[in-house]
Amino acid sequence: MNWTILNVSIPVHDLDKSKQFYEMLIGSAQNSEILYQPLFDNEENIFFGRQGFGLRLFKPKPDLLVSNYIQSRRSYISILVESINKIKINLDKDNVNYIFKNGNKQNSFKSLLVQEPSLNLIQFIENSSGVNENINGWDMDLDWGVHHMNLESLDVRKSIDFFCNVVGMTEGKWVAPVNKGDFSIDPSELAILPLSNNNTGLHVIKPDEGFGWRNNFAHNPSIGGHPAFTVKDLSALKKRLDNEDILYSDAKVYAMPGFHQIYLYDINANMLEVNQAV
Repeated sequence: MNWTILNVSIPVHDLDKSKQFYEMLIGSAQNSEILYQPLFDNEENIFFGRQGFGLRLFKPKPDLLVSNYIQSRRSYISILVESINKIKINLDKDNVNYIFKNGNKQNSFKSLLVQEPSLNLIQFIENSSGVNENINGWDMDLDWGVHHMNLESLDVRKSIDFFCNVVGMTEGKWVAPVNKGDFSIDPSELAILPLSNNNTGLHVIKPDEGFGWRNNFAHNPSIGGHPAFTVKDLSALKKRLDNEDILYSDAKVYAMPGFHQIYLYDINANMLEVNQAV
C-alpha cells in the first residue's frame, strides 16, 4: 500500500497567538495553491506548508455546539492513500465505526475518519491519481517538514495490527543509534510504520512514566503522542527558544540514528518534537 503524510492537525486555544508561536518555531505560515484545505472547512484553521501539506492549527468548538462531525482534543495525522475502498471493506468486516465523506462540489476528495484501537484519531484522504515520494508533507521545498507522528498506544501490537491488517501499511524495525537513550525498543513497546529509511512515518509507543526521568528530560515524549518536525538549523531554533525563555529538553542523538532531537510544549501544552539530520 502506498501512503504518505498530508499534514498534522494541532488543537489550539488562541489561533493568533499560536500562529505567532509556530512562526517563531518553523517560519511563516503558507497558504498558497489551495488544494486539500477544504477538507477541514468545519473548523477555524491556519495552515503552514503548501496546498494543505504540512501543519494545520485548528480551534476546537465546544462539544455541545457541534454535530455531524468529529473533532479531536489531541494532535492527529491526516494520511494520503491511493484508495479508501479497501480500508472501508476491512473496517466493515471488523465492525469498526468510522465517518466517510464522499466529497462534494467544493471538495472532490474522499475522506475517512477512524479511531485505531488506542483511540487515536486518524484521517485518511484518497488521492486517486496516485501517491509517491514527491507528494508528501515532509519535503515541501521549505526549511521544515513533518518527520513523523508519534502515537501513544496502551497496546502497541493491537495498534500495529490495525495499521497493517486493516489499513494495509507495513511495519518496519526500529534501529537505534550507538548511544541509545534509556528506553525499550521491544516491538511490544515501540514500533514503526516507516515511509523511508530515515524513520519518517508513524511511530507507536507504549506510555512509559519513567521515560523522561531516566533520560534526564523535562518532557516525557512517550505520553500523549506528538508530531515531529524536521528543520534545517536546530541550533538557531534553540537560540530563539532560549531568548523566549521556553523550556525544552535537548535529547541530542539518542533515539534515531543521525537525528538530533529536542522536545517542548507549545503555548497550548501540546507536546512537540523538533529534529535535525546531523
